[in-house]
Amino acid sequence: MPTQDRREARPPAGTGRRGEADRPRQGRRPGASETARLLASVLLPNVARGVVLRRPLMTRLLTGLDADRRAVAALREMRERHGDDPLPLSLAGRRAALVLSPQDVRRLLRETPEPFSPGGREKNGALSHFEPHGVLVSDHADRPRRRAANEAALVPGQAIHPDGDTLAAQADEEALALALALHEDGGDLDWRRFTRSFGAMARRMVFGAFAADDHRTTELLYRLRARANWAYAAPVRHKARTEFLDRVRANVERAEPGSLARRLVAGAPAGGGRDTDPRPEDQAAHWLFAFDAAAVVAFRALALLTSLSPGAYAAREEVDTREGLDLPLLRATVRESARLWPTTLVVIRESTRETSWREEVFGAGTAFLIVSSYFHRDSSRLPYADAFEPRIWLDGRAEDEPGILPFSYGPAACAGIDVVPLAVSLFLRALLRDRDLARVDAGGPLPASGLPASLNHFALRFSLST
Repeated sequence: MPTQDRREARPPAGTGRRGEADRPRQGRRPGASETARLLASVLLPNVARGVVLRRPLMTRLLTGLDADRRAVAALREMRERHGDDPLPLSLAGRRAALVLSPQDVRRLLRETPEPFSPGGREKNGALSHFEPHGVLVSDHADRPRRRAANEAALVPGQAIHPDGDTLAAQADEEALALALALHEDGGDLDWRRFTRSFGAMARRMVFGAFAADDHRTTELLYRLRARANWAYAAPVRHKARTEFLDRVRANVERAEPGSLARRLVAGAPAGGGRDTDPRPEDQAAHWLFAFDAAAVVAFRALALLTSLSPGAYAAREEVDTREGLDLPLLRATVRESARLWPTTLVVIRESTRETSWREEVFGAGTAFLIVSSYFHRDSSRLPYADAFEPRIWLDGRAEDEPGILPFSYGPAACAGIDVVPLAVSLFLRALLRDRDLARVDAGGPLPASGLPASLNHFALRFSLST
């Protein structure tokens, strides 16, 4: 999905009435029972499972409760009852609004960072634990320079990264090592083994081959992300954060040719001191964080590739027969994995000023909440909502849907929108080529349609044989 897509911004229907930012129409405020239902079925489950680092126990419990399907049903009911405008909520004194219309998703993402900031209190509180100067939480003065540095390194808009050959070599190295280890000990591929190899590949791609064994950096990030689940409610562990960012900075300084960090440094402005540089260690820290989410997407993609869907057969054929770096069906499988089971549970945009909608006016500082699964899995709108349909990413159908945003879009779209699917597709091809993959956990193969709304990646297990 290219950075420039066809989801063109459209003006909101209606302008609202001025001076009513703190007084949305009372008829549109959810009642006490509705608010309780929204908290219980939509907001609290997402917080409980961990918005920055997934908690295995809560993920298992919420999967068993079919929490994501309940959330979709609750939000669909709210839209039918209250209309398209964002639904005002007051959460412990925090002014918020639940986004219910795909057209409003388009507006929020297209009108970023002004008047809808990608930062905000919650995101700043979470990311400050491990990347206080990351592009997403940078102010208006620093964001353009840091965004430009990220784009120079990650090259959004190009399906095949300029350093694709080097990235492919790094993916091959780790995938083949994993396949060999599984063959030698006869064990299954579970989440622990997969994420360890995938993390090594991520460090290779970000810094170079020397970083493959730098497990300490990843361990520190894991601890800091667990803390970040509590956002501003937990104090920052400055000692651990300093050690982590010092290690990342040292790796950036050693970055090898063909690595993403090398491109980041090459694109950084010369001179100016710490206050004017793009803080490369914070940007690289975010990439490591994003690659952890990519590991979840990749592991769930294995479940899709072992499913009974025709799309799985086509993608597996591409694995075995297609040469080169361009693997469109595998990249589409990665995007489908992220659509079906989003790793970004809630996308937040915070208004920097009063904004008018159809019949509502919201004040500055309102947190607009976009629940990804609601828009990705709304079967009343999307005929493929609960099916594995990788070709929607090739024929324009996904691109035409403003509510589908596995990598976001607009001015604050994930800069890794193209390099991440490329990296995952290369890793999966190297792992699976000339090997038989089968799902062997209790869940069994996924059906061709009617896919579950939740998929616990911690419980997945596969066999890989030649």
